[in-house]
Amino acid sequence: MKPIVRSQQAIRFAKLTPEQCEQLHQAVLQVLGDVGVEIHHERARELLRGAGATVEVERVRFPADLVDWAIAAAPRSIDLHDHAGNLVMPAGEDRVFFGPGSETQYVIDHRTGERRHGTLADVTSGARVIDALPNYDFDMSLFLPWDADPTVAYLWQYREMLAHCDKPHVLITPSFDDVRSMVAMLDAAVGGAEERRARPRDMIYVNVTHPLRQEYDEVEKALFLAEQGMPFMYATATLGGLLAPVLQPAGKVVGIAGDLVGVMLAQVAREGAPVAIAGGLTHVVDMRTMLATYASPEDRVLGADMARYYGLPFFGMGGASDSKVVDAQAAAEAAMTLMTEALGGANILHDVGYLESGSSNCLTQLVICDELIGWVRALMRPLEIDEVTLPLDMIREYGVEGDYVASDHTLEHFRSLWEPTLFDRGLRTHWEAAGGRTLAEAAAERVDAILAAEPAPKLDEGTLAAIDEIIAEHAARAGR
Repeated sequence: MKPIVRSQQAIRFAKLTPEQCEQLHQAVLQVLGDVGVEIHHERARELLRGAGATVEVERVRFPADLVDWAIAAAPRSIDLHDHAGNLVMPAGEDRVFFGPGSETQYVIDHRTGERRHGTLADVTSGARVIDALPNYDFDMSLFLPWDADPTVAYLWQYREMLAHCDKPHVLITPSFDDVRSMVAMLDAAVGGAEERRARPRDMIYVNVTHPLRQEYDEVEKALFLAEQGMPFMYATATLGGLLAPVLQPAGKVVGIAGDLVGVMLAQVAREGAPVAIAGGLTHVVDMRTMLATYASPEDRVLGADMARYYGLPFFGMGGASDSKVVDAQAAAEAAMTLMTEALGGANILHDVGYLESGSSNCLTQLVICDELIGWVRALMRPLEIDEVTLPLDMIREYGVEGDYVASDHTLEHFRSLWEPTLFDRGLRTHWEAAGGRTLAEAAAERVDAILAAEPAPKLDEGTLAAIDEIIAEHAARAGR
């Protein structure tokens, strides 16, 4: 069956007024024009100079007309396809798509509760779970495989994702060389660069470590991906009180300045290159521990407001928790952040299921979040008022004593209401008779059921062999 692209309801919630968005944008222009950004990449500096930027050694200052041109040149949506080539993620405007996060150091084992380092087998299990759960739209790597050769660990992650999940993938790696090999792997998987450009399947997440000091590999990734026609997100995760002022408006301005450098890099490399921004993501840092928090209320929705102001696709973050285990805090924080970011309009909403402030993942939590996403989708479903949803003739016929339970209308439409597949809302006696399982226990059982099923092959042996050869060549270049 051909996948259906889900339509979303119009954005319902914003924190910034249009006037406030303009005020922040003007402050961004001042930062880019007066302070500037250090760019540790000579070719990028020359491209930007040719587009009108002022370059002094490694400091680049950007005029407002260059910023405005780049924003206007970038596409309003990034259209991602599943690996059969069907459009499943037109990520832009008011549409929201959900996926997990990447490369956590630890796994919370769904069977034992043990906190341990991740393995390549965990990456494989994660890809299979995301492929099976209906409410996830894209996949990320979930775990760092500590048992893999570090020079090719990110490539092995991607290989397992390609082999076990047909949904679009969002990829991340600190190395530009890895990015080049990942694009080659995708070309092998889909039948060549021409097909990849015509129907993009996957995206690269360029994670910039400092908004106003951008390093060689970060910039090289942006230029290369733009030239290759490969969609990417350019995200400067700013730490409030450390890499930017502690309060959100100022932190947002610094972060957005860094994001827009990525938009300009993409457009000077190839006008019209698809790029998403993180809207100046500004983590709240707990000053008692110096940990970046993932579920604080302060940064919610602001990035979506600014991305919508610019008309650019937004790479958002939600469904994550600072809890250490799968518990009530984990469920509450995941629900609150999923709800706010979805209603705010996060086009590509990642890090769903994160625990421990991005340090660990658990397949049980991912299953619980799948149920939460289903609830949020039902809330956001467009409401139509017509003779079907408002049957006045039926109400007149049944009057004050009518019983609708056996009506044709009820029988025809009650299944269109949201129905939980994990949450229990039945009688307590039935719940007790079924074993009285907690939510976490029921979710863990679902993980086991998914992993117990025989996996369907996603790639043929010849394609896998070609991908393995790319990984082997990469390892040889690295001297391994």
